[in-house]
Amino acid sequence: MKSKSHIAWVWRVWREKKGLIGLLFFLTLLSSAVAVTYPYLSKLLIDLLERLLQGGTETTGAKAEINRLAMLVLAVGVAGFFANLFPGIRGAANIVFEYLIRTKYFKRIMEKDHHFFAAFRTGDIATRLTDDINNDGQKLAWFMCSGIFRAVEAISKIAFCLGAMFLINWKLTLLSLIPLPLMIVVFSIAQDRIYDTFRKNQEAISDINSQLEMSFSGVRIIKAYASEKKYERFFQEALGRRFGTEMDLARLGTLLMLIYQYIDYVAQIGIIFAGGYMAVKGTITVGTFYAFYNYLGMLIYPILDIPTLFVSGKRAFVNIDRLDEMADFPDPERSLVARRITSIGSVEASDISFSYEGRDRLALNGVGFSLAKGEKLAIIGPVGSGKTTLVKILAGLIPPKAGRILLDGQSLKEIDPASFAESLGYVPQESLLFSGKIRENVAFGARGEGLEIGEAELAEALEIAQIKDEVAGFSDGVDTLLGQRGVAVSGGQKQRLAIARAIARKPSLLLLDDITASLDAANEERLWHSLAENFAGLTCVVVSHRLSTLHYADKVLFLDEGKAAGFGRHDDLIGGCPAYRAFIEEHLMANSSN
Repeated sequence: MKSKSHIAWVWRVWREKKGLIGLLFFLTLLSSAVAVTYPYLSKLLIDLLERLLQGGTETTGAKAEINRLAMLVLAVGVAGFFANLFPGIRGAANIVFEYLIRTKYFKRIMEKDHHFFAAFRTGDIATRLTDDINNDGQKLAWFMCSGIFRAVEAISKIAFCLGAMFLINWKLTLLSLIPLPLMIVVFSIAQDRIYDTFRKNQEAISDINSQLEMSFSGVRIIKAYASEKKYERFFQEALGRRFGTEMDLARLGTLLMLIYQYIDYVAQIGIIFAGGYMAVKGTITVGTFYAFYNYLGMLIYPILDIPTLFVSGKRAFVNIDRLDEMADFPDPERSLVARRITSIGSVEASDISFSYEGRDRLALNGVGFSLAKGEKLAIIGPVGSGKTTLVKILAGLIPPKAGRILLDGQSLKEIDPASFAESLGYVPQESLLFSGKIRENVAFGARGEGLEIGEAELAEALEIAQIKDEVAGFSDGVDTLLGQRGVAVSGGQKQRLAIARAIARKPSLLLLDDITASLDAANEERLWHSLAENFAGLTCVVVSHRLSTLHYADKVLFLDEGKAAGFGRHDDLIGGCPAYRAFIEEHLMANSSN
């Protein structure tokens, strides 16, 4: 049943390139037909020469036969020219399918939510989208075209050869069929071992790539703790598992090829003896024996290509299953009546609760607040009180377990995600920059599908984020390369560039998760004034650990152990909420000078 689904998967992908597949089928059959014609032409030529030497053909008849043979050779030569295009087109088609499959599955993965990225490691995802699909190494893209069409070529060549051989001598032809059932029996015995070995090998490759991704992402921690030797041991363990699976593959492949080759060689030797005996006895002509000998040589590699298809097919089926494992992971719930929006005004959280997988304690428990259009909300509270979780829910990154987020009175679940994202500016607590230029990183936030941004818009975003002067001081200005994860800039500069990226979107809702680390009091004041001047009606939610931030907020939400311990104006909470006042005095006033 599973093999049928794999075949259906291949067919679904092929349907997207029906014209290319049709061309490949035509060229495959043409290539096989031309190849099979050459030995038969040799037979005709040798038999003609033999008759001429024996004087058995009149001069006029011989000339006509030679002319017919010459025309046939010319026609086969022309067909062969076009047939020789087949390997090049087949190789290019591998790349086409590699691009098609990778694009399709990357798009599916980007539609997944946080549950997916919690279930799959980054290195594992990268392996499935790269190594599993690669055109080299007989992986999925190679199998989709070269693997299958090499088998089609082999089968058609065997069929054409056997057809020609039956016409020449049916007894010798039956002897040449002996290897086929034996090869099928060998593969049927080994197929489960082949699939299991390929699966373990791809899993080992995923482990290696995950280790590499963690190593280079966390290289600063490894260096800080002087733990190079310790991490080398982790890497060696993963590398050892891959080495073992690679050796299993090599042993299995070598064993199968030896078995297939010896089966074929034994059959070939038997046919040569039988054909030679018949030629000596005069039962067949020398031209017939020569053609048969050539057909036997021509059959060797096609016969070996068929079991190769089975083996590479098992590898490809593993790759398909690993891709579908990601694609079949449950998608986020989507409303069937999703509506597009052009801006976001009021924001309301109604009885929001949330818990992370595998944890009994609620990260948020019945939290609620409301903001009118243009109001600013500061979220404060102790570490672990649910501030970042609430911002992620507001950003639509994770759905609440209970409760609703309402935007202008409409549930976030019922809003088209793309239109919501166009109106949202989001700066996470750990700001991630991409390895391109500063210009490209800021432009990533701008609306539209490309990475283009006008000079005026770029300068405005950098200026509001209070980093324009610093960027101007870089050697290449806005074209400065940031390196992997923004390693070329400091933590504060990284976060302010993330703010500039959010501002470049010209959002109507801005979410800032703890920006106090990147802005001193003076820069923060300039940021809020710039936002007020340039973005009238901007609704803003900011997580903060600085007392000065509260002076710019219209409302404050005080979280404690996942619950809303206070909500309202700062002055009202100071006078009416003892827990809030105690937190301010203990945690924020001591740091108010920072």
